[in-house]
Amino acid sequence: MGDKKVSKEAPRKSPQVSKVKATSAYTPPTLRHRSNTDSLSSPDSALQDLRTSMELAFQRLNDKVDSMLLNQEQMLGRIATLEATQKDLEKSAGFLSTAVEDLKAEQCKFTEETQRLDIKFQELDKLHGDLKKYCHEKFRSVSEAQLKAERYSRSYNLRFGGIAEKQDENPIAEVQNILRNHLKLDNIIIENAHRVGQRRSNRPRHIIAKLLYRPQRQEVLASARRSLANTAFFITEDLTQEDFKTKARLRPVMDKAFKEGKRPRFRNGQLFVNGELYIEQTSSE
Repeated sequence: MGDKKVSKEAPRKSPQVSKVKATSAYTPPTLRHRSNTDSLSSPDSALQDLRTSMELAFQRLNDKVDSMLLNQEQMLGRIATLEATQKDLEKSAGFLSTAVEDLKAEQCKFTEETQRLDIKFQELDKLHGDLKKYCHEKFRSVSEAQLKAERYSRSYNLRFGGIAEKQDENPIAEVQNILRNHLKLDNIIIENAHRVGQRRSNRPRHIIAKLLYRPQRQEVLASARRSLANTAFFITEDLTQEDFKTKARLRPVMDKAFKEGKRPRFRNGQLFVNGELYIEQTSSE
């Protein structure tokens, strides 16, 4: 019976051994699995697990070190870039500082040049004012001298109006006829005579007569005022264009003086009333 018991126990152990061999391959243990298999694991299996865990830990450590080294290289690259950028900025700042200093120097030069030009402009402006004043005075002086010379030249002349125009007429003879027959003046010598102005069908042109002697001019004018009052003829001074405009402007004053029994007389561009110079009143007065 004892042999039968041994033979019966042997078959019971064989299935357990085969089961351990079937599960000897390593799989990541779980808590439940580990609690169930710790009693069944062999020392080689535990050593293999430890080795695998260490390899995984070393692998993770190497990965972290590689990542840190990569990050360090990237940071070093960025630092190098920042340092290069800083150097460029410092260099640019140096250029800008130099440029600013150059601009300040140029601005100082420009300011000095502007001040110098302002002084020159002031001098030129004063010179222009002085020159303008001189030219104005010179022009006025020349104009007055020219007007005076023209007045003197015309002081020998008289204008005869109202004399009908004839074909092939002799202006000197026409003037002498008025002087002798209407003014009773036989001693007046006419140097030259001619008609002036544009031809008009309804009005004869004036005759300008130049007397040989200037004193006779006033004698003719005085006689004409007395003798030609009721005739179609008239005799006037040969005025310059400027004096003619002035006399036309003062005509109302002269007419008023005549009506008041005064003696108005226009001479050399000026009006005298009873021997006193008439002063025109400007609009501002």
